Amino acid sequence: MITSFDPNDAMGDLSPLIRDAASGDMNAQRQGCFLAWQGMKEAVGRGSFAIAHGCAIEMMFWARLAASHGEDQDVLTLASALSYLAEYWGYDQLGAVYGNDLLAEATALLDRLASDGNEAAANGLNLLAQAVAPHIFQKAKEIA
Repeated sequence: MITSFDPNDAMGDLSPLIRDAASGDMNAQRQGCFLAWQGMKEAVGRGSFAIAHGCAIEMMFWARLAASHGEDQDVLTLASALSYLAEYWGYDQLGAVYGNDLLAEATALLDRLASDGNEAAANGLNLLAQAVAPHIFQKAKEIA
């Protein structure tokens, strides 16, 4: 075990956040997710879509950690990150396997939450039903 240095020192102020998140601190995981979301939002505003994509990938990983605690809001955040990435990679096209997989996972998450009575998830699921091809929902059923 490394005790002589912090392997995340290059991350500056994020280093303690990373350490806390790694030890299971849900608030640190949420904070990391929020920071990645902020970075994504700012990058999109500048038209820097490659940077926004990188931030969205970070957001997805942070959101996966937070969602693993089982709170609805964190699962919704994960579904949002997956949906953004699906849009970036493309979906509803034959060659868009990665985007289709991401969107199907987001759909499956929303479906599970909606089945438990989460209104925001039900609304999101209804919007998706109007916007995407049925094969996304079929793939989501296979995931669930």
